[in-house]
Amino acid sequence: MGQVIAVVDDEVKIREMIQSYLHNEGFETVEAGDGVSAVHLIETHKVDLVLLDVMMPKMDGFQALREIRIIKRKIPVIMLTAKSEEIDKLLGLEMGADDYITKPFSMRELAARMRAVLRRTTPDEIDVESDELLIRGEIEINLSTYEVRVSDEPLNLTPTEYKILVTLAQKPGRVYSRLQLMDSVMGEAFINYERSIDTHVSNLRKKVEKDPAHPRYIHTVYGIGYRFGEKK
Repeated sequence: MGQVIAVVDDEVKIREMIQSYLHNEGFETVEAGDGVSAVHLIETHKVDLVLLDVMMPKMDGFQALREIRIIKRKIPVIMLTAKSEEIDKLLGLEMGADDYITKPFSMRELAARMRAVLRRTTPDEIDVESDELLIRGEIEINLSTYEVRVSDEPLNLTPTEYKILVTLAQKPGRVYSRLQLMDSVMGEAFINYERSIDTHVSNLRKKVEKDPAHPRYIHTVYGIGYRFGEKK
């Protein structure tokens, strides 16, 4: 059985078009026509990735994303939006979406973006050390269960935030440029979306750092990118 994609859009023709193409590409699909139905779908079905429209009745895509992140925090989500404004795209990323794609889009582009998100959120893409536990100061990362704790408190990270943290924490002191981090975490197809990596890092800091404005672990190297280094 192929990977299961939840196609959530209030336009029947768009759902049918996406599902037909994805079936030909070897994916299984389930569908919903509004945000409320989408949340119920995620609760009751095994889903590997969600394609989530923003403008929907009953519950819009942003609110549905909030609910989905509560139910299944690790499931990758791609937002589908007719809005091209940067603020809408960044809002989706800040709320935990893994990517966004603006309508109208080609089916080939959609499939390529889906595969890129699935690759970077699949566990075996992480460069796992021989130890199952990666401990950096008060941060504990379980590389076999993909759970993160800070001061023994569990964190609710998205798949992209998790991979950014592991990438940085596995090589403390190494400086990653934004392009290097984008390529490592999100794939080279996203190297022109540098601002989105800043948004993901900002979200990660809010969860990992006690004082995100003065980070202990995830430091900005101005003009270059980011590095992991514990500040005592």
